[in-house]
Amino acid sequence: MATLRLWSWNMSPFAGKARIVLAEKGVEYQLLEIHPVRRPARLRELNPTGRVPVLEVDGVAIRESTAICEWLEEVYPEPALWPGDPALRGAARGMLRFVDDELTVNFFLPMRKEAFGLDPTDPPDLVSQLRERLVKRWPTVEKLLGQTAGPWFMGGPEPTLVDLAAMPLAVRLPEWKPELAPDAESFPRTTAWLDALRARPSMAEVGRKGERVEG
Repeated sequence: MATLRLWSWNMSPFAGKARIVLAEKGVEYQLLEIHPVRRPARLRELNPTGRVPVLEVDGVAIRESTAICEWLEEVYPEPALWPGDPALRGAARGMLRFVDDELTVNFFLPMRKEAFGLDPTDPPDLVSQLRERLVKRWPTVEKLLGQTAGPWFMGGPEPTLVDLAAMPLAVRLPEWKPELAPDAESFPRTTAWLDALRARPSMAEVGRKGERVEG
């Protein structure tokens, strides 16, 4: 069996997404924790952007969270985290992009901008813009979840990668910005979905730190 090393940062939602899938599949690996400013040279060798997550598979670098999750699904097929039907699997891949781009980014990027500062090209109100976008997505989430019996995006008794990708948001939202959470009366399906994610044992992976490696 391959030796796996995951380069991670416990505050990154996308590194968290990879940790969550590894936990859901029960895969053993070495977890390496970077410093967000003092990134190790080895990480830049594996990923020219210096970003995490990166999964090392016997020295081969798999970059980006979705690519890592797809590889894990292929190599460790049980429990299955994609629908078996090809059409539903294709639909789920598109839905995963929605969760990553419209929910995760709109919540975590403002937190990053507040912590590390705006880029010179960022508008001064970028943080409020992104948070407003997140709040405006709750009606869409409610509608999408209403297309299945619930609580999961693709239906069925267990979550798919679509749902698990949102677990960092589900955990951090009430901790960091509860005022951005969906109203339970207006968005009952969305509230139940977030609650169901927080109830899974793998939610502990959201904040887990690994062995520190600094540059």
